[in-house]
Amino acid sequence: MNKTQIKNAINNAMCEFSALRHLGNFDVLREMEDYQRKQQRKMKNAAPYGTKLDSLSLVARYFVAKNLIDAVENPQHFRARDILHCQKSYLLAHALLDAYPEKVAGAVESLRRYVPEFESLTYTCGEIVTREEEAA
Repeated sequence: MNKTQIKNAINNAMCEFSALRHLGNFDVLREMEDYQRKQQRKMKNAAPYGTKLDSLSLVARYFVAKNLIDAVENPQHFRARDILHCQKSYLLAHALLDAYPEKVAGAVESLRRYVPEFESLTYTCGEIVTREEEAA
């Protein structure tokens, strides 16, 4: 996949989750995305000079979608030490799943049906690539 296809897959994934934006008292997806942007900004500032990294927004949206998928696949994946070292967006994804299990599971299923290429993406060294490119 080229960068345009990767960007389209991530944007389409976030479109599948748009129904989850207005659940509860605040926008959990926006909170997750803001947290991931802060994390990526820290990582980008620590990267060696001249390293070409993907945009903060693209990587943040990728991790929001990935965390929601992980929450659906592993709903009881916490131990006490996991919570101490866990990213806030991962916890928010699990909280959203606990509050609205049918809606989140439906959104993830919709993502898998309409954006199957999202499952082949992975994050490595500041870039989002397909798993085939990572192995090469």
